Amino acid sequence: MANKKKTTSYAARSGGKIAPIGKSGSSSKSSSKSSSRGSAGYNRSSGGKKNGKLNWAFIVAGAILLSTYMIVVLFNGFDWPGWNEGVSDLKDSASGVVSSVESAWDEVRDAHGSSPQDLVLDTPGVAAAGEVRVHFIDVGQGDSMLIEGSGESVLIDAGENDKGDEVLAYLAGVKLEKIDLAFGTHPHSDHIGGMDTVIEGIPVGKLLMPDVPDSIVPTTRTYLNMLDTADAQGTETLFAYPGDSFSVCGGTLQVLGPVEDYKDLNNESLVMRFDFGKTSFLFTGDQEADAEEDLLASGADVSADVLKIGHHGSSTSTSQDFFDAVSPSIAVIECGEGNDYGHPHREIRELLDKAGIDVYRTDRNGSIVITSDGETLTVRTEKAG
Repeated sequence: MANKKKTTSYAARSGGKIAPIGKSGSSSKSSSKSSSRGSAGYNRSSGGKKNGKLNWAFIVAGAILLSTYMIVVLFNGFDWPGWNEGVSDLKDSASGVVSSVESAWDEVRDAHGSSPQDLVLDTPGVAAAGEVRVHFIDVGQGDSMLIEGSGESVLIDAGENDKGDEVLAYLAGVKLEKIDLAFGTHPHSDHIGGMDTVIEGIPVGKLLMPDVPDSIVPTTRTYLNMLDTADAQGTETLFAYPGDSFSVCGGTLQVLGPVEDYKDLNNESLVMRFDFGKTSFLFTGDQEADAEEDLLASGADVSADVLKIGHHGSSTSTSQDFFDAVSPSIAVIECGEGNDYGHPHREIRELLDKAGIDVYRTDRNGSIVITSDGETLTVRTEKAG
């Protein structure tokens, strides 16, 4: 079903890499490619479900039948005269239990429009204690990401000008009442277009942007609206530089790039790595291959378990050398369905296919949420894709 939500769990990491489920003690990257799904690095199991679903009604009824039988035998023996009559009554009682349970689940399905195991996805709440959730919000052809945990939150980009309300609705859906830090990776409308609407709609503590060279400082209405709105709402605006570090959401968010001045706003994108326990996420904005090369030459540690593919999957970003240095186990591409740019480009699809890692795309999977407890990564998608 195209709209069915999907959850995938990844086993505990060791030494900075994810090991496949069912292979305890395995910590090498190569071993994570030998699971039952080939190179995906994880296993799925129905856990004894029939067609993937437990029939709780029959389990409850069976438990009642067995318990009643044992009690009768214990106190009356196998030859008890009233046994046959009692069995008939018991069948009627069990049938009533089954009908009641199935009726209750029918009411739940009617109310939520989903099967019981999907109910948790409809009420996302906030990250549990000791966990962090990284959301890749589906805003079509644009970027918007949210980190939330330990009662704090970070928003990275907010999509195009017409996506601000969608981002606000998403934030409300995960029960956020404020944003501690908001980053605009660079001043292009598909990244900061909705930021003014977000700042108007929810308190934002600080807004951080790259310090771009004077020669390319934008004068677009989108950029100026964002700055004017931040000023009007009392949101502090700051430049972010490589080496800046923020203790937030129970982890550490580090700014790695850009390490040089460029003539292209894409290359001025903030590149940030978020570490939570032994798990890590790399956010790259629209940084392209020449800036990636400079970043690697600077000695920055870009290795991460989860890579947000640069520039929506454009072939001008995510060079082979950069991808190898990151060495991710999961890649996420934020792009719009049927977009005019052909993102993700064939070269990037082939690179990811060759690497044999798991790839999630907002155009196919909708919004993507990756939960980390510091050891394990679990991926939930809005659609099965």
